[in-house]
Amino acid sequence: MNKLIIISAFLLLNACSKDSPEVPNPADAPPVSAVPLSFKQKILIENFTQATCGQCPKANLILDSLIKYNPGKVYGASFHINDIMADSTLNSPTSGLNYFDSLFNTTGNYPAGMVNRVASSPADLSSSLWASSVMTALGRIPSCGVALEASTIDNNTLKLVVHVGFTAVLAGDYRIHIYIVENAVQSTSTLYDQLNDFSINGTTPDSLLPLYTLDDTIHVYNHKNVVRKVISSNGYDGSLIPQALMVKGNDYVINYDIDLTGIKTGNSSVIVFVDKYAQNPYGHWIENVQSVPIGENKDWN
Repeated sequence: MNKLIIISAFLLLNACSKDSPEVPNPADAPPVSAVPLSFKQKILIENFTQATCGQCPKANLILDSLIKYNPGKVYGASFHINDIMADSTLNSPTSGLNYFDSLFNTTGNYPAGMVNRVASSPADLSSSLWASSVMTALGRIPSCGVALEASTIDNNTLKLVVHVGFTAVLAGDYRIHIYIVENAVQSTSTLYDQLNDFSINGTTPDSLLPLYTLDDTIHVYNHKNVVRKVISSNGYDGSLIPQALMVKGNDYVINYDIDLTGIKTGNSSVIVFVDKYAQNPYGHWIENVQSVPIGENKDWN
């Protein structure tokens, strides 16, 4: 019995000796882990909207519901067109039109939007199709995933580190896109009022919607997921991922310095996605997407 105690004590002391590997401190772990064997599919809905569009509040409700009931899987990016929240830097110097709206929303009707940029015609941009499109898209198995380091802010500059990991070889033209979105925009200024056709006093009243009991012009409306800035090292068509680096197990890393002037950092997020580029608006698709609040990191999945 004594011999067993002595042997056990010896083994315990030996295990704790200075030559034994130390237990790693989780606080010292890197913010992004190794590329996993598989990725979860995530969804981006790009919503073209206007404060002066009376039909847009219903589309906004649909987007809100899809985000709410698919937490961490569905994200929204709302491009405001010709209102106080429109980003004039996205307008073409020749046409004066929003680059993304004129490229994808070819009808010029509002609301309109894409689920992971999958569309075969303008009819596919109807918000009435978003729910079914999301369910279909969530069934895909993506070949890449995104992890983000957005915790470092230095002199009002976000030091963003984007990781794109691969579980298979991807062939073709894939590009990285970055949006800065303000999570919620509300103001007592009438410039932010939202028209509401679904009100009891609206042009298309609908008693089945919560919008029915609201005014036909909603004051202090909560505008969500408002695109405030588009970031790219290669224009609005995105940053090309080198073909040779899109291989299984690789972690492609790219760094961005983002000026946060005018950005409400405590109420804003970064959205990063990988887009399969095409020469026409109906040949794109988003392979995967990730989002994180400014000031935080987000690992794969």
